Order: sequence, then C-alpha cells, then structure tokens
Amino acid sequence: MKITKFVLVAAVMFSLFSLQSCQKDTNKPAENDIEKLVIPDGFLFETTRDIQLRIVLPTSIDFTDLRGRVNVFTNLPAEGGSLLTSASADEQGIVDVLVRVPSYLTELYIETLAGSIFYSLPIQGTKEGGIVIDFNEPIGFDPPNVIPDLKQQPIPTTVSNDARLHEHANTVVNLVQNGEFTVDDFGLIADWPSPMVADGKWYVTSTLGLNHAQRFSQSGEYMMRITPSSARYGGVAQLVTASGGQLITLSANVRGNGNSSNNSWLFLIPRNASGNSIGFYSIQYRPQNAWATKTIAATMPAGTASVQVLLWSHIYGGTIDYDKVVVTGPVTDADGDGVDDDLDEYPNDAARAFNIYYPGAGAYGTLAYEDLWPGKGDYDFNDLVIDYQYKQVLNAANKLVECRIKYSVRAIGASLENGFGIEFPGTVATDIDQISGNHISENYLSFNANGTEAGQTKAVVIAFDNAFDMLSNPGGGFGINTNPLAPYSTPDTLELYVHFGNPVLFQNTGTAPFNPFIIVNKERGREVHLPGKTPTSLASPSLFGTDFDATNPSTNKYYQSATNLPWAVNLPVHFDYPVEKVQIVNAYLKFGNWAESSGVQFPDWYLSKAGYRTSSNVYVPAN
Repeated sequence: MKITKFVLVAAVMFSLFSLQSCQKDTNKPAENDIEKLVIPDGFLFETTRDIQLRIVLPTSIDFTDLRGRVNVFTNLPAEGGSLLTSASADEQGIVDVLVRVPSYLTELYIETLAGSIFYSLPIQGTKEGGIVIDFNEPIGFDPPNVIPDLKQQPIPTTVSNDARLHEHANTVVNLVQNGEFTVDDFGLIADWPSPMVADGKWYVTSTLGLNHAQRFSQSGEYMMRITPSSARYGGVAQLVTASGGQLITLSANVRGNGNSSNNSWLFLIPRNASGNSIGFYSIQYRPQNAWATKTIAATMPAGTASVQVLLWSHIYGGTIDYDKVVVTGPVTDADGDGVDDDLDEYPNDAARAFNIYYPGAGAYGTLAYEDLWPGKGDYDFNDLVIDYQYKQVLNAANKLVECRIKYSVRAIGASLENGFGIEFPGTVATDIDQISGNHISENYLSFNANGTEAGQTKAVVIAFDNAFDMLSNPGGGFGINTNPLAPYSTPDTLELYVHFGNPVLFQNTGTAPFNPFIIVNKERGREVHLPGKTPTSLASPSLFGTDFDATNPSTNKYYQSATNLPWAVNLPVHFDYPVEKVQIVNAYLKFGNWAESSGVQFPDWYLSKAGYRTSSNVYVPAN
C-alpha cells in the first residue's frame, strides 16, 4: 500500500514537473509552424525604427539665450497626432533628436517656432544617414522685390500644406490688430518704405490700391483678397512696436488660385526710431489652392523701435488670399532656462523643461517574452507579457532628468518565477541618485545604495524580481490570463521612478523602452533580451550558443536561434497576445510575411485589421 502511494505521488510530481514553464500539447496539429519560416539574417523583429533628425532653425533667430522647442508628432495634434518627442535648439539653432516611430508610419509632423511641416519618411534606411530639415531654405534677407518676376521658384519639398495655425498655450498676445480682417477699414500708403504709425490698422500700397486689396467673405470667414493690378505687385502692411533683441514671429494662412506664377511673401521689416528699415526677414511661398500656414521668425536687431508686418504679393491672375495673421512678441521665461513659459512644461523649474511619453501620453506598449531560453520556445509569446508607458523628463539642454515608468504584468503563461529589469544605455550607475516604486521580495539580487543593481557596467534598474508578486493567480488551471476559459486576474500597475542626479544627454540613452530584459526563474545569469540587444554585465556568457540559442557576440548576434527566431518581441501598442498553446503565426496571419520580408511587408501586422488575425487564437478574457 505504501509502495502504491509512493508511485502515485511520484507520478503526480512528474506530471507537475512536466508542466514547468510552457509545456504545450504537442498532439495538437499546428495550422502554421513558425520554425518553417525563412528569416533573413540581420532581421531583429523590430516593429519600430529609429529616425535621426537634424532640424536646422532659421539664422534669422538669435539662439544665444533662447532654447526654441521642437515637437515631433505622428500627425497634426488637432487630428489625434501623438507627441513622439521634444527637444530644444542649441546656440546655433540646431536640434539633433532621435525619435522612435512605428515602422508603418510614413510621415512626421514637426512643430517649431519657425513654422510647422509634414515630412515624408523614406521607407527604409533612415537611421544610418539621418534626415536634415533646414528651415532656412525658404528664408530671405532682401527687401521686397518690386520687379515682378515670372520665374518659377520651387516649393521646398519638405513642406506640406497645413491649414492649422500654431497657437501658443497661454501667455502670447497677438501684436497685430484685425488679423482676421473682420473690420473693413484699410488705409493707403505709397509703397512699403512709406512712413507708418503703429495704430493697429492695415495699409495697402498704391501699387495695388484699395480696389485690388479688399476684405472678402466666404462661408462666414473673412480674409484679405489680392487681385491683379496694372503694377502686378504690392502689399498690405501694419506697424507694431518692438525693440532690439526681441523674437518676433509672423504667421499667416495663405492660399491662391488662377495663376501658377503668383508669389507671396511674409515680411518682418524692423525699423529704427527714425522709421528707416534696418533689416529684412521673409519667407516666400507660391500659393496653392488649399490653405497653408506660413511662418517667419526673427530676432530684432539693435536699434529696433518698431517692425513692419508686410504681406507682399506678385500677382498675374486669379487671387491670393491671406487670413489669420498672428504676430507674437516678447515671451516670459520665469525660470531662466531659455525655454519660453508657454512651451515649458515646468515654467518655474529650471531643472526640467519637457515631458516625452513613449509610446504616447495615455498609450501603452507591450513586451512579450518566451522564458525557456536558451531552450526552444513555443512561440505563443505569453510566458511574460508586460505593458509599459514611459514618461521621460528632459531639461532645456536635452538631458534626461527623470523617468516615470508604468509597468503592468498582464499575463504569465509559465510557472517560472521571472524578474524584470531595464538597462539604460549611455549611463553608469552613479548617474542615478534615486529609485522608488520597484518591487523586490527575493534574495538573489544585490543593489547599490542608490537602488541600481550592483556589479553592472551600465545603470540597471530592477522593476520586480518575481512576476507572481505582480499578478495574482485566481486558480482555474495553468498560467494566468492565457486561457480565456480560466478566471481573469486584473493586473496592477507598478509605477517606477528613476531620478538622474547627473542628467544624461538624451541622445546617448537612446529611446524607450531602452534595453529591457527578464531574469529567468531567479537565475541571475539567465537573461532574455529583445533580439539584437546586448546582455548586461551579469549575464552568463556560458549560456550563449547552447541548446537552441545561436548568440555570437563576435558577429553581434544576440538572443536569436540559428534560424533567427527570437525569444521576445516589443510592440508600440497594447498588444493582444496569443492564447496558450497557439503560435504567434496562427494568431497573427501576417506575422510570417513580415518576418520573411525583413519587415517590409505588413509592418502593421499586429493591428486589428481585416484579415490580419484569427480572433479565436487571440486572448480575450471571458465575460
């Protein structure tokens, strides 16, 4: 009887051991097999790409004490575009910024004090050489041309029509009056150099005359409409007060129709106390049928007492319309960091300036791991599923001051007690002086006094050391939140705070989520990283190239099999992971095409689109 009981217990224990981690039902035939994919060498299963941008702001602006902010969006903010990153210009007006975008994104919307543009992204290969966007291309420094010229001027290819008028958040006041031309009261001057007074009134040059520069109404909107005169050129001007050293910005909406040779300019012309012109700053544009917002910004030279705002046109037929003219002047910088208060998210804190969210404010990305490394995974990518959102705070010098990271363990499709950490490239442990919010309950890790992991070459922060502390098991079978018929466990959110006492240049740290990794079953040397990512100093090199792993540091191959399969994927969205026992290729039908094409085909394979997924193979909690 005792022998029978012993045999029974042994059998049960063997069965439980066999279920360790992700032991699947091998009798179930697979519709597709990920191991049959032919994956090109060098493909790292990246669903995002890093774009290196160099934005050159106009030389008409003095950046000695000004840190002009540049924002990069996925689209117009008014149309739901997400802020990807922000940065400030250096003393030469140059902004170097690395931005991580979903691979399927085809254009960026870039917002600066010198104007806003859409930029079309090349399909591939932009990281190596980078992209230069020069806002000096359409800028001029000559007086208004009074000799009509029919020569075609190319429209800069980086600029797309944009009917959105950039409006500052709070402190900016429009220095011009009647900028939307609601008041039908215009004066007349001989020409643009004529004496003027700052009386809030628009004046039309005699080369146009009041018959060819008139208020026009369309669908309840007023505008200034220019039509051809015998001179074929002229302008509409208003004088505003200004002084030397002030940054003055002029924006206006412009459109035209009827003649492709028509040209328009926005001019800022500073005048001295005697009323004489002492400088010229302009942007030229060949009007299109759709409204476009054009902007010219300049730092007023010494001796400036006023500035002439001039809407200048060469017109040979049809019409040119101007509307929503806005001139902004001196701004406030309460903390003295060089970032205007209306653009500074911390206007009273010189140590902080910008918030950068990844993948976006209110949005989450997902890390999905296989934990049997270096053994073969089963490729359902649900052994450990972690959602993340990064809030990174930069100072005016584009250095990382702090990270506030939200992590949420959504699924554990394994029995291994895995930890999770993050390595910050371009840093050392002493750059960090404070860490809080992490969850440490085991005894297999060592830490420095500042909370970073001890023994690391780079700064490493452990978010938690046992995933089962982060997601409770409600019972009902193997795994947590991987079987839709089992009880659902509501994830908690861990809020990790990392403060850099020695702020690190954002360009050096790279982009979120940086270098995340799991520690398998409390074995410190057994790390699993995203494919192509390097291990930390505490990983065990003896595991590389063993079992199913083909890591080879000499060829910079990390955490991929001989057939280039990974043990982890990173998604820039809240990812609906596969159910237990289902390979990702049978949940996401375009995954194979994407992988075999090195990411060229179906770069959005993980989105919920028609024909992209088998819904029954994607985990959804039972009601």
